[in-house]
Amino acid sequence: ASMSACPRFWRRAAASLARGPELGYFTPGELAGLLLEWVNEAVLWTHDDPTAALSMRPGSAGQPGLPVLLHIYDVSQSENIQTFNAVLASEYSPVKFCGIFHAGVEVQGLEWSFNYSPSKTRPGVSVTAPRKHPHHHYRQTVDCGRTKVPFTAITEIISQMLEEYPGQDYNLLRRNCCHFADDFLRRLGLDGIPGWVHRLARIGAQVDSALRA
Repeated sequence: ASMSACPRFWRRAAASLARGPELGYFTPGELAGLLLEWVNEAVLWTHDDPTAALSMRPGSAGQPGLPVLLHIYDVSQSENIQTFNAVLASEYSPVKFCGIFHAGVEVQGLEWSFNYSPSKTRPGVSVTAPRKHPHHHYRQTVDCGRTKVPFTAITEIISQMLEEYPGQDYNLLRRNCCHFADDFLRRLGLDGIPGWVHRLARIGAQVDSALRA
């Protein structure tokens, strides 16, 4: 660790391993939580200014809890979709109707979202740097407030959602990234996503159900 560019990070990682699992071995849930803790530490220490990174920790700026942000994207990189969304849900308009959106939830410097995956062994939940999803065009951010859920409990929530949201369960109308984001925010004790973000999917689901009846 002393030879690393970030020795403090590796010392913390070693210390977390030294605590050891309760049963003498790591359960899948404990291992997932440990890996999530390391990922968060890595994100914090990849900032150019480590002291600024520390401001992302709980209680920064004298406020209790962790800040939670909802990042909204135009689905894909299509200019047609960007234009469609700009007409129906301009980021500068106080009134928004609907659009074709992807959504991700940022907490503790990481953005979590749900995506389709054809693989049975690859989870549908993915993590990226905030506002940097590789397949969608970033649009705007909604401040969702601060969660009082402690970091250790957040890792447990994410571990559960990794199991509950396999990639093959993704459904464009009934179980998509917006449903995941809404669920995640509520588990963090916050309000769900704004109605306009997934209004189009809800309308589509209702129409589909009516046609199937």
